Amino acid sequence: MNRTTVQRRKVLQAGVLGATGVFGACARKGWRRPILRPGPVGQRRLVVIEMAGGCDGLSMVAPIGDSDYRRLRPNTAIPAGQLHAIDRNWGYHPALTRVAQQGATVVAGVGVAAPDLSHFEMMNRWQTGDPDGRVRPDTGFLGRLCDVLGDPGAPAVGVSLGLGATPALACRRVTTLSVDPGNNGRFPAFDEDDALTEVWLAAHRAAARPDAADGPLLAAARTGTATAMRFSDAVAELPSEQQGYPESALGAQLQLAAQLLADERLGLRIVHVPMEADFDTHTGHPDRFDALMTEFDAAVGTFRDDLARRGLADRVLIAAHSEFGRRVPENDGYGLDHGAAGTALLMGPTVAGLAGEPPSLRRLDADDNVIATVPMAEFHATLAQTWLGVPASEVLSGSPRPIPGVLPVLK
Repeated sequence: MNRTTVQRRKVLQAGVLGATGVFGACARKGWRRPILRPGPVGQRRLVVIEMAGGCDGLSMVAPIGDSDYRRLRPNTAIPAGQLHAIDRNWGYHPALTRVAQQGATVVAGVGVAAPDLSHFEMMNRWQTGDPDGRVRPDTGFLGRLCDVLGDPGAPAVGVSLGLGATPALACRRVTTLSVDPGNNGRFPAFDEDDALTEVWLAAHRAAARPDAADGPLLAAARTGTATAMRFSDAVAELPSEQQGYPESALGAQLQLAAQLLADERLGLRIVHVPMEADFDTHTGHPDRFDALMTEFDAAVGTFRDDLARRGLADRVLIAAHSEFGRRVPENDGYGLDHGAAGTALLMGPTVAGLAGEPPSLRRLDADDNVIATVPMAEFHATLAQTWLGVPASEVLSGSPRPIPGVLPVLK
């Protein structure tokens, strides 16, 4: 989606209420990536990128010399000589040039003990922090973090940069909301007609005032409008946007994320970014996945450079994950079907390389899927406890342990 599409969405919403060698640049002999010291815990922020549709972890970070990988994927395996090497055994997808140069912590084999192949079910488990799908909490994992971290008086402690509410940010005591990245977080208006905009906004401010006679639904609608208007007022003078972002939906989302995170007045701690792309590559996987990784790399690379220019690189952790991975053997359509465990990335002041135990292609489940080696709960615990300083037991069931060795230990 380009910016023209983003602008078109603004109009629609206004009508409703609310090729590198295996040892490439990142692995040159003698090259060392500078270690970034994480900022103080109280100043840390979290950006979560959701790659919905089932991102293939074995294409995003592929085995370099694994004969089983090439046997099971004769048409979709990535040639070893095209990968950006992480170590002797694993390498980034050829399109992930900037991710490889800037560094990331790779969490391969992250998933659940009893996976479900439904997009909806597994995304709900990720968003609510419910690995087995049994608890069915009425708050989201990110929302519970916001409740612990945030100020109830802040305009927004958590923000999702997409249309529509997300279960991930459902909370109890603070404000979280979804905003349109094409409108810079402001309430939808009419940019080319100041007089009409003034009348439009005045009408919604009036409609947002509570009334004792309101029923539950109307009261909730008024509250939602008032919350959106308050946030819109707070972001009226955001820090300037950095140019150079790619003309993509993810580029627009992350450009706004950088502006929001740079504004200390908002009280913002968590930004949720639903990537508007289709990772469900049942057919034509190689070309489709190359386009997806190209978009991801350009947007995230620019975002990280932007954070560094703003002095925020040590305070922001970017976590990118999908609801599941893809099946190991390819299908007859040069594609990959729904799988189980996937691969997540942590980008920021972290230890570059693989964390945890990578999955084995010699030990697959009954559906030819890799078996999870890193529980989803441990991944969530890492975000909560290791990065944000929130004990995992406060926001997750079962007190899971964080993944060790993610943040650098500096003397």
